[in-house]
Amino acid sequence: MSLPRFTTAAVLLSLLAGCAEAPLRLAMLDDAGETGEADAGDDRIPRLNSSADGDLIETLLADYFRSLESTAVPVQMAMVPASGAPEPARRLSGRGIRVIPVGPPKHHKNGLWHYLRERLELTRWNHPSVEAEMAGFRARPARVRGLAKRAEPFLHYLVGEIERRGLPLDLVLVPLVESACDPGALSAKTAAGLWQLIPATGQRFGVEMAADYDGRYDIHVSTGAALAYLQHLHDRFQGDWLLALAAYNAGEGAVQQAIANNRAAGRGTDFWSLPLPPETRGYVPKILALSRILAGADRYGLELEPVPGTPVLARVEIDAGIRPADVGSAAGLPEPLFKLLNPALKSIHDAPQRKYGLMLPLKNAQAMASSLEGAELVSAKTVVVKKGETLAVIAKRVGVSETVLAGWNGLAPNSRLKPGQELLIYPA
Repeated sequence: MSLPRFTTAAVLLSLLAGCAEAPLRLAMLDDAGETGEADAGDDRIPRLNSSADGDLIETLLADYFRSLESTAVPVQMAMVPASGAPEPARRLSGRGIRVIPVGPPKHHKNGLWHYLRERLELTRWNHPSVEAEMAGFRARPARVRGLAKRAEPFLHYLVGEIERRGLPLDLVLVPLVESACDPGALSAKTAAGLWQLIPATGQRFGVEMAADYDGRYDIHVSTGAALAYLQHLHDRFQGDWLLALAAYNAGEGAVQQAIANNRAAGRGTDFWSLPLPPETRGYVPKILALSRILAGADRYGLELEPVPGTPVLARVEIDAGIRPADVGSAAGLPEPLFKLLNPALKSIHDAPQRKYGLMLPLKNAQAMASSLEGAELVSAKTVVVKKGETLAVIAKRVGVSETVLAGWNGLAPNSRLKPGQELLIYPA
């Protein structure tokens, strides 16, 4: 379905007015995949209860980020809880708040989609199932544009995290296929968040799940876990990204068993030969088809709206005892948008009794950090090259790939460093 177009101002006014008069009726998907009314004590927004409202909220987020490209941070808005009663104003100290811009502020001359399409790697397969998926996407270009728009607010962050680990940028397409870039998505099989992690996989890769917080919905935490899992699968299947993606969808054991069965029967053990579930046999070609279409967007007549060449998100680390709602209010971010970016929190009006993290638009977070005494705005650090050090040596020390370190500093990956040369290192 093509996403409807709204002006940012109209959407914000109508949505916030609706909150004040008659709160939006939320619906959650329970573990069985059935839709029901949200629990009265749960003010996280995983989904809305109609396709029209769903389109509205998905469009709202991308349009808000676009509005920040040429304007200042919006005037601070009053927080309006689900009851419709105004939230009492609370003074917020900046102590215990640390703002970390997501990704290095490098400018992509022709926009981020252009940067991405030039670096996609999984574009060489011409299998009939890939061709069939491509035909489906080409017949519905609005579907691809809709997915691309939903991805916009997260694209810089995802590209940065994938590059930092030295992984193929095609992996940015996994959240598009898994959740349509909905941070609050929940499947009938209890897979949750942008990356659709099931509880066992989340816990295996360090994702916390508690009564007041589910890290699978945390954009930063889930991205780290999903990329670690994909890297593990890539290594487990000897560098075969198709098998790794199949295992991400069907489960590591299912793919291992299919390989063992085919090997015992004398059949091929590549992805195309394996007797995998129908969902998985469509899942991998879908990612490959998107990769090919994006890489050849001009050839396939696909026009995507440009994404600004600089990052738009910030990660905010917050000490225990600070209410998330107060942080959102201090940042001047309307509550519906704040919830969309931070669906891991069951309630934004209760102060967690432990440190936690939030995602905010970078401009909002920077404005908040500059207005709150004691708030810390983290910037890039400088390292001085010592005699004999190479890009590879320094990259290993700071925990990024050689290519990423070179990109941060405008160097070629094979550049030779000189003693005393300064390199910029950005926070992880």
